[in-house]
Amino acid sequence: MTEKYPILAIDYGERNFGLAISDSKGILASPLKVISITKNRDVNQIIKEILETCEEYMVQRILLGKPQEFTEEHKRTTKRIDSFLRKLKSFTKIPIVTHDEAFSTTEALNVLTSSGQNIQNSKQKIDKIAATIFLQEFLNSKK
Repeated sequence: MTEKYPILAIDYGERNFGLAISDSKGILASPLKVISITKNRDVNQIIKEILETCEEYMVQRILLGKPQEFTEEHKRTTKRIDSFLRKLKSFTKIPIVTHDEAFSTTEALNVLTSSGQNIQNSKQKIDKIAATIFLQEFLNSKK
């Protein structure tokens, strides 16, 4: 199957969804933004905003990060991601695939600390950097 680009990566979180985008040739991943669930923004609004982003960037595929199930917490997270995936699929015809995002948040933290950034002030950046990391790994695996 021929890969189609750009790809939008989603780093799923209970409150924050980090987004990253590939270039049109599938070579480079870039951080995009973080969308947060709030009192006035539920998961349906999150999906709406994700799909608006897909339209804006002419996304050809969505890549949803999914952790390996090392612990019970990972298993609970996987169930929440599967539920989100089913809901997202019901709103779009854009192909959606999952990809192992194990350790992408840890790597994002390492990137931020090694660049001298304060983690407390960078919480919003962590999720979009994590999405960028596993998207880049996905792109590299296709070359």
